[in-house]
Amino acid sequence: MRSTDITPAASAGRRRATWRQRAARWLDPTVAQWTVDPPGTPAPPPPPPEERPDPWPAICEQFAMRIMASAYQMGSHLEAVESDEQDPERLERLYRIDHANTRIRRHAENLQVLLGRRVEDADPQTVTLVDVVRAATSAVEHYPRIRVGNMVNLAVVEFAADDVIRVLTELLDNATRFSPPTSPVIVSAFITEDGSVLLRIEDAGVGLHPDHLPQLNALLGGTPLAPGALDPATHLGLAVVAHLAVAHRLRVTLTNRPSGGTTATVLVPGALLCEIPTTPDPTADEPAWPSSPGPRPDPAAAPWPPSPGPRPTVAPPAWPPSAATGPTEPRSTPMAAARDSTNSPTVPLATISGAATAPQSATGLPRRVPESVRDQAPAPRPPADPDAGSPPEAWPDETAAFEAGVSDARTTTDHEGRQR
Repeated sequence: MRSTDITPAASAGRRRATWRQRAARWLDPTVAQWTVDPPGTPAPPPPPPEERPDPWPAICEQFAMRIMASAYQMGSHLEAVESDEQDPERLERLYRIDHANTRIRRHAENLQVLLGRRVEDADPQTVTLVDVVRAATSAVEHYPRIRVGNMVNLAVVEFAADDVIRVLTELLDNATRFSPPTSPVIVSAFITEDGSVLLRIEDAGVGLHPDHLPQLNALLGGTPLAPGALDPATHLGLAVVAHLAVAHRLRVTLTNRPSGGTTATVLVPGALLCEIPTTPDPTADEPAWPSSPGPRPDPAAAPWPPSPGPRPTVAPPAWPPSAATGPTEPRSTPMAAARDSTNSPTVPLATISGAATAPQSATGLPRRVPESVRDQAPAPRPPADPDAGSPPEAWPDETAAFEAGVSDARTTTDHEGRQR
């Protein structure tokens, strides 16, 4: 560039920059290396604003919690009204309202799942697979069409049972919504070679578009939908299933049936399964105290479990006492002689099983034998002795006749006394 090409504005800017540099060096020699941007240089971009957390997840979570609280409150009120209702038609309407309230609670829980929040259940417990299917069916609008097929006698552990129920609920809801209203939806469970359980949900609907199946299966496997591929708002139930499947490592797959319809399979890993728990008998391990004439020990003060050492055996007193043992105590003296109980209204226990004598222990005392008497007919009653009086069946009538005779005699006596 020639000197003649320098414009007055450019030369003034150069002189202005040189003067500033000289002034800066004179004031502070350490800024000798400072450079001054020439005029017209664009200003540096402003710093990016601080990223604030998105408030909408917290707002949606609060809405979900409030909806759930209202649903639980409405459910308690409906339960109280249903218990007092006697009209069948009104009771059926209340059941429909209760079922709709259950679905409202389910949608609020799904909102929490989509927000990435874990739904805390009040009473988590181990649930059998049959009860898992029943619980999922109860939260579906068209539940009468669901049929339960083959089931495995296993249970889902307590920390995953409610989420497995939610997965089945969304799949059953899709199956019943997108299939003919007269066709059934079949649920079955099969055990695999590695100990996991495969749940199958089969419907007879129109099926899914073949081009959408790979994308939906990718979504259920944890891969988010590609932009513009499918509308996420039309697959909210599958989005909930995808979140829960990733959390518990469930494998959910959708396939089209050759005869028409869709089959949804859920592979539950063996780590989430267990045997069906049995309820222990609380009276099975009670200690058996030996019978003795002294006071019974206090069970609360006795050590349990008992020590491994041998227990002292206490022989029961002989009955009836013999003459060699001396006089008996006043409290053990028989008050009356034993009488014949042939015609007694109480049937002896030995005659129920037909045995003449009951089994006895080593000490001579009768011993109970666990045996069912439901399938055994009672032994026939022995023929009554004609000299023994009336049979037991006639005693109530004879007693009532005797009481009526005494009452009539007293009435006649009082009437005669007033006449005299």
